[in-house]
Amino acid sequence: MNKKVSILFFMCFVSLFLISAASAADGSGSANATTYQIGASVSNNEIQTMFDNANEGDTFEFVNYTYKDISLIVDKKINIKSNKIATVYVSTDVSDKAKSMGISETFGFYFTSNSAGSVLSGIRIIADSCDNAVIVNGAKDVTIKDSRIVKGENAVLIKNSEKITLSNNDISQATKNGVQLLDVKNSDISGDNIHHNGRSGIETSNIYNCNILRNNIHHNGFNGISMYDDSANNIIKYNTAHNNTNGIYINCKSINDTIMANTFSHNRNDPFCELGGAETGNGLLFGDSFRTPKGDGRLLVKNNALIHNENFQAKNNPANEVFKLDQNYFDSTDGEDTFICPMLLAKILKLDTITIQNGIGIQLQDENGNPITDSPAFDLADVEVNGNKYTARVENEGIAKIQSEDIEPNAEQDVKFTVGDRIQKVIKKKVQSGSERYQESEKPIRSNDEHYRDDDGSSDENPQNQNSDGTQSNGNGKGNYADGTSQSSHISNGESTGKYGTNSSDVISQDSTDNGENVMSQGDVNVGSSSAGSGEGSKAYEVVPEKPISKSVDNTSGLVVLSILFLLGCLVYGYRSKNKFE
Repeated sequence: MNKKVSILFFMCFVSLFLISAASAADGSGSANATTYQIGASVSNNEIQTMFDNANEGDTFEFVNYTYKDISLIVDKKINIKSNKIATVYVSTDVSDKAKSMGISETFGFYFTSNSAGSVLSGIRIIADSCDNAVIVNGAKDVTIKDSRIVKGENAVLIKNSEKITLSNNDISQATKNGVQLLDVKNSDISGDNIHHNGRSGIETSNIYNCNILRNNIHHNGFNGISMYDDSANNIIKYNTAHNNTNGIYINCKSINDTIMANTFSHNRNDPFCELGGAETGNGLLFGDSFRTPKGDGRLLVKNNALIHNENFQAKNNPANEVFKLDQNYFDSTDGEDTFICPMLLAKILKLDTITIQNGIGIQLQDENGNPITDSPAFDLADVEVNGNKYTARVENEGIAKIQSEDIEPNAEQDVKFTVGDRIQKVIKKKVQSGSERYQESEKPIRSNDEHYRDDDGSSDENPQNQNSDGTQSNGNGKGNYADGTSQSSHISNGESTGKYGTNSSDVISQDSTDNGENVMSQGDVNVGSSSAGSGEGSKAYEVVPEKPISKSVDNTSGLVVLSILFLLGCLVYGYRSKNKFE
């Protein structure tokens, strides 16, 4: 009897396992997903047909080096990728599919409202003489990453969309903007290298709850970042904007935005700029349409480095009322020579030496000597310790570390470093090197959370959403949106008085970087018969064989039924065996 019971128990266990496995396979969203390899000989219309006939979640891999006359519409959830070898040349003609959908623009890839969950990665897209390289229109949850996107009027156009991720791309040589955001919500633009575009690196109009983080934005014909119309609850943080006409141009109604820990440097005067030559060469520039509430929801500009810009480090439009910035670093250790225009009030961050483990550090500090640990990153010039020169860079934790075997631990060191550009100051200090990471008074006082916001001492990782038109103007164009008064004095290190910089710009910085033609390959390299998938006898496209270890059950309904019948058979057998025994 015990043997029969054991057998019955084992058979029931196996049956339940089969049913569980079948149910899991049947409920998987990727069970039927297929990967297709796209060869160079496939026409655009053929690829479009494959896209249209694909199952949700299918992957299309571009395996050759060159694809010409491409214009593809993504109208469902699919993955499009290459191992960073494929170059796609965008067609200058509107595709048949686009015409059938009423689209008149030329583009390389167009993501529609049905493309939620799609991913584009690892492809070089060249949109010479085209409207856009990539368009995301009315879509949700689309990712574009690890790609090189070149030319077009706008290289990347994102409009009427939300939850879009644009990350780790190289975006360049658009005749207008590298990235244009129109009516965009809850999206992330992060880790991109955006350069040598005809107008702005990033242009925004009506964006809400977006993060623009850790981008390198440089050598653009207009501003690094241009902000227009409405902007609410956005975080612009840890970006570097250099060698543009202005680092960031804020010409919008801003509510509850945070501009924090960015570096705006070496932005240049341009006498031919549409804003006028006097409105260029600034790290930060407010336009005449800039508005922000006086109280709750006020724009926060804090802990940025505004340095080495040819005109003002920060400038307000004379048509606006005086605006009060929070604490920022202006390439000066005090209120002198900061090159801030008189229409702005500001607290000045400073640099001082501290003891760190096995060396010394140069730390960004507030007016009371407290360390700034949510900091911009920037280089320091001519740092010397005991006469030896070192390269030093203030990182996001707010410290430039000088650690070397030549620095004797627990000994007094002679430290010298230079601040300022047009007006330089040499800072000389004596500091004790040590083995302790921080002294008690030098422990970090701020988190490094990218969503951190601090206004009047408060911290909120998720700022409250606020309607962009929730604060009413009084009709005079200023009213409730100006902050500060014309009677206030310049704030320097906590004092009520201070001295402005001279705002002279006798020395124009020399930029030896090329115009971008040599920065980005045009995609004509490594083209030949030896390219992957193009050998004689190869298919234009093929289904990638599944590996046995990851093979999924495509149709599990039969398995479920079989498992249930098997379990019923076990139960009948057990019942009959029990009666016979009795």
